[in-house]
Amino acid sequence: MGFGEDIVKVLNTKMEQNLTEFTLDHTRKFGKDELHSVLYFSKGDDAAKDLTFFNRFTSTLKKEGMEDLSQTFFIGPKFNYTLQERYNMMDGRAVYREQPVLEKKEIDGKLKMVPTGETYWAWRALNFKEADQHGNFLPKMIRWHDQGKVLEKFPIVGAEEKYMQERLLAQLQKGNQVEVNVLQDGLETKAKMVANAPMMRIDFYDENGQKLDIKPVNRQAFEQSQKSDSSPQEVQRAAMAKVAQAKEGTPAADQAIPAAQQAAAEQKHEPAPQRKQAVKI
Repeated sequence: MGFGEDIVKVLNTKMEQNLTEFTLDHTRKFGKDELHSVLYFSKGDDAAKDLTFFNRFTSTLKKEGMEDLSQTFFIGPKFNYTLQERYNMMDGRAVYREQPVLEKKEIDGKLKMVPTGETYWAWRALNFKEADQHGNFLPKMIRWHDQGKVLEKFPIVGAEEKYMQERLLAQLQKGNQVEVNVLQDGLETKAKMVANAPMMRIDFYDENGQKLDIKPVNRQAFEQSQKSDSSPQEVQRAAMAKVAQAKEGTPAADQAIPAAQQAAAEQKHEPAPQRKQAVKI
């Protein structure tokens, strides 16, 4: 669940003590943020089976210049979230996951919400405007399923291939802030990309947390602009020739006649004496 292996030794020690209940402390950094967690464990009722259960954990998010924020998360047999995803929720983002369909059912004289066995996909976030009697923020579900189509409209450098788009989308669906390079006003810019599930859009921010105005583009035209007809070897030769030409005072490579056109012209005319060019390595 993302707590790492640092707690394994102390967890084993606690279990060997045969305690009815015990807790473990855990701290993890997320950039400049710190998440302090207390993990709650208990022994099972059946002494013959010697089982220890991880029941819940309470996390406190510490951010510079802000008051601490705490939330308790309960552990179930299925549909649990990683520590990274819980941090993302506490930091105000949503996570796209498979959810169980619940229904009210009377158990031991009390009405409880129990799974029906059916599932659905949705974004899950914390509702910071509503909390229960224990001070825990209530969850909220957001139905937004076409985030992939929204993502592919943006001018993200290097994301022309479907495989790369799927990798970026997987990170967004975990609620992560994804570092990318985007084209803004024709210039390549570093940005952090996040899924804004409540508004059903994708937002971009600079390194200072200021929102960037990255507009969707014509995907076909953008992909065409990112393609190069030159092979890797031709790119290398062109770059080396550009350096040599600059030293000799000849026109830059990007101002010269394209290689394909030059080759065609040489086939029509007698080859003229050419000066050999050298590059210092």
